[in-house]
Amino acid sequence: MIKKIVYLIIVLLVVSVQSLIAQNTRVDSLLTDFNNHPEYILVAAHRAAHQQYPENSKNAILEAIRVRTDIVELDVRETKDHELVIIHDRTIDRTTNQTGSVIDFTLAELKEIPLLHNGEPTDQRILTLDEALKLAKDKIIVDIDFKAETKQAFFKALEIIESNAMEQQVLFYIYDDYKYIKKIRKLANNITVMPRAYSEKNIKKLVGLDVIEVIHIDFSFYNDALMQETINSGSRVWANALGKYDKMQVEQGNGYDAITQMKINIIQTDYPEELLIYLKAHGLHR
Repeated sequence: MIKKIVYLIIVLLVVSVQSLIAQNTRVDSLLTDFNNHPEYILVAAHRAAHQQYPENSKNAILEAIRVRTDIVELDVRETKDHELVIIHDRTIDRTTNQTGSVIDFTLAELKEIPLLHNGEPTDQRILTLDEALKLAKDKIIVDIDFKAETKQAFFKALEIIESNAMEQQVLFYIYDDYKYIKKIRKLANNITVMPRAYSEKNIKKLVGLDVIEVIHIDFSFYNDALMQETINSGSRVWANALGKYDKMQVEQGNGYDAITQMKINIIQTDYPEELLIYLKAHGLHR
C-alpha cells in the first residue's frame, strides 16, 4: 500500500512539473535573460528578419521567430482612419508599388497594396499593430519604434498592447520626449520603456531615473567606462550594427568582432541569424 502511495505521489509530481514547463513560453526564457543575464548579448532584428521577405511583414516576423531572434523591431504609424500599422517610412513609395503618405490612406486601402521585396510585388500586405503583436505573442520580445504623431495613436497603441496581454513582452522606444516615460508608467506600468540617449548628459539623466531597463545609444558619445557604468546601474545598452558594423561583417568579416568588444548588450542588425550564430560560437549568447 505504501509503495502505491509513493508511486502516486511521484506520478503527481512529474505531472505537475510537466504542467509548469508547458506553461512557460519562449518569451519567459527571453525575459529571464533580458532581466537577469546582462552578460548575454541579445539580438534585435531590424524591421524584422527581412533578407528574404519584405521588411515589417508577416513573413519577416515569422522568420525572426524561426531563427530564434530575441527581439523584433517594428515601426508603427497611423492611417487616415486612425488605425495603427507597421511601416517604417512616412510614405509607401519605397516599400510598395504605389506612392503617397501613410496618413493619407485608410487601412482598407493599404491592405490592397502589395509590399515589395527587392523591387518586386509579393503576397505580403501591411500589417496592423494588433496583427503583428498576435504573431509575436509568447514567441519574441517586440520593440515598438513608435512613429505615429498623435496622442490618440499613443493611447491606442497602449490599449492594443494591453488587449493582447503583452505589456511585459514589449519595449516601447522613445526618441527624445522623455515625459512619455512617466506617461507609460502611469498608464501601463509593465511595459518596458526604451529611451534614446543622444549624449553623455542624456545617459546620466536616464540612469538617474527609477528603473530604466534599456537605453538606446549611438556611437557619437560612446566610451567604455560610461557604458559599463550604465550596465552596472541595471540598464541594458542597445546599439545598432546597422550600416557600419553590418557592412564590415559582410565585406571584411570583422564587424561582429569589433562591435562585441564594446560594452553593449543588445545589438540591432539587418542580419539576425548570422549575428546569433556568431554570438553563440563565442559564448556571448545562450
